[in-house]
Amino acid sequence: MMKRIIFLTLGVIAGFRGANLEAAEQAGTSSDQVPAADLKERNDPTVLTRRVWLETEWNKFTDGTSIVEETAGTLWAWRVSENQDWAVRLKLPVKFRVGSDDPSIPDIGGLGDVKVATGTAFRLSKTFRVGAGLDLEMPTGRHELSNNAWRIQEFGALGWDITPWLTFSPSFEYNESVAEEGNAQPLNFLETFFPFTIILPHKWAVIAGYENKTDFENDNYVTNRAKIAIAKELESIPLSFYLQAKRDFDSGEKEFQVNFVVTCYFR
Repeated sequence: MMKRIIFLTLGVIAGFRGANLEAAEQAGTSSDQVPAADLKERNDPTVLTRRVWLETEWNKFTDGTSIVEETAGTLWAWRVSENQDWAVRLKLPVKFRVGSDDPSIPDIGGLGDVKVATGTAFRLSKTFRVGAGLDLEMPTGRHELSNNAWRIQEFGALGWDITPWLTFSPSFEYNESVAEEGNAQPLNFLETFFPFTIILPHKWAVIAGYENKTDFENDNYVTNRAKIAIAKELESIPLSFYLQAKRDFDSGEKEFQVNFVVTCYFR
């Protein structure tokens, strides 16, 4: 595992060789040339725009429990060549568990697991992009609300603007824990995402997609889910709103998931 992490890290660094340092000093990123980039960035990791956001995620489970996570995040990107961007990302979550039908399970809240990430993206043409990176999740949260593990995520993505109003942006995230705390179970799973983004007039967008998760620590169990979302970017100020709903196809413990995101962009 560590050899693979080192190899991927060196690969990301090697991608910066020959970068045009003058381009790095320019304002903005090459992602700014992507049409409707601000409406695509939530579902297209190849779009790296400078931004901060506040996200509310609500997960509802069959036992009545709700887990609500409030996350403050920021992504800062730089142009390192004419068609390449590099970015770092930070997520600071606060989590709450409420509403269990079991009276022995109390309502609790506290800091969640902090995540830091870095990655790069290339514009191969006006309509095609690729990207990859690494994400580290740290067990900073309260024991009951944390994964209690140091987890490395390797991710990769494609972005294809099929038409000026339709984008397909498949991606994957491979997660594996490198160290666990206490009696926490190891993490080892793969998630794949297949979203389509439809750009509408007046800076609206609709997103629909299929996702799955393969849990290698649970007999390779596969969870399939569908999602639908709507996004709106304001006309006069660099602000957008994003509302998303997800539901698993199987009859698992989770009933549904809803996310609401407010994002501010830096030009």
